[in-house]
Amino acid sequence: MPTQKNLISRIKNYNHDRDQGFLAMKYKAMREDNYRFFRATAHLFYEDIPKSSFLFKAPSVWLCGDLHLENFGSYKGDNRVAYFNINDFDECILGPLLPDLARFMVSVYIAAGNLKVPVAKAHTLTGVFSNTYFKNLEEGYIKVLEKETTTGVIKHFLEEVKNRKRKTFIKERTFFKKKNIKLKIDNIHTSEISKPEKKIVAQAINEWAAKTKNPDFFKVKDIAFRIAGTSSLGLKRYIVLVEGNGTPEENYLIDIKESRPSCLNTIISIKQPKWINESERIIEVQNRFISDPPALLQNITISGKAFVLKELQPSADRIDYQLFNDDIKKPESVLHNMACIYAWSNLRAGGRQGSAIADELIDFAKNTSIQKELKKYAYDYSKKMKHYYKEYCMAFDKGLLN
Repeated sequence: MPTQKNLISRIKNYNHDRDQGFLAMKYKAMREDNYRFFRATAHLFYEDIPKSSFLFKAPSVWLCGDLHLENFGSYKGDNRVAYFNINDFDECILGPLLPDLARFMVSVYIAAGNLKVPVAKAHTLTGVFSNTYFKNLEEGYIKVLEKETTTGVIKHFLEEVKNRKRKTFIKERTFFKKKNIKLKIDNIHTSEISKPEKKIVAQAINEWAAKTKNPDFFKVKDIAFRIAGTSSLGLKRYIVLVEGNGTPEENYLIDIKESRPSCLNTIISIKQPKWINESERIIEVQNRFISDPPALLQNITISGKAFVLKELQPSADRIDYQLFNDDIKKPESVLHNMACIYAWSNLRAGGRQGSAIADELIDFAKNTSIQKELKKYAYDYSKKMKHYYKEYCMAFDKGLLN
């Protein structure tokens, strides 16, 4: 196992150029439990894969790059219909399909451990995911999750989004000051932005909006820093209140998030397409994966840096593995649906700029021995992450992350 010093060095090197205030929040969040630590350290997972690993001996697909339990959730598309799908593509890249599956299965083992699930049951859960994934991949059909036939947790998520009123969401996040609507600053979800930076962001939005069909929709009413996620803390991220369709009840909240190169860039040797910027990569791959992406998904540049713009979706709409704490039967249905979604996504994005066509994926899915290797790798790596987390906690408590 790597020494504590080596582990902390790797983490600091990866995060060296992030905003120090928000980075302190990230390091503190990583101390909370080993699942949150795992979420924040995708780079460790990929750096640890041996170059000769079987994980790299698979057809090339468009990878999510950070597939885990809590990177699925519900949202509304431009058509205002509710969907449930993968919701984070920051690390997406063209690469062999197995690393995504391994990372997801590690997340199941870690979540199961945190919930005191017996190891045998955790093995069953990862088996449900891998069996379902390879079965759907071998079938070769591209489907969508039917909202009418979903049950349990996912049905609840879709109903929550379907019934949510934007005016209620806006009201929760804003207040009136001298008849002007403003964003609430709580230093939990939002924090103040300096006037010079606010001006720069507003100007960039105005210049970008001028090229859209409805520039008045994006008229800026207020801007703040957005505090969200774990892995991305320390990157520039804004919450923007815009005019939308007019009155305060018809205003919209926009999420604008800085894009960085995928942490797999130095791991994957496959030649990548030449993107205009990192936001184009993230948006294009997301569009290939998902039949109906989140509302207002766009690429915007601010001060020469690439950002992804989309309608703000409440963080409560993401899966939280602790939802399964009171009923361990829930995860099997959810994992089945997640596996279907991911297999269909791989097929949907197939044949694009170097990714395998459906026939290659179907043939690969017939290799039944892969599932046993995946399960062993994921279980073994979950134990390594438990060790990493223990070392991290000791280092954090000593003040070595300051």
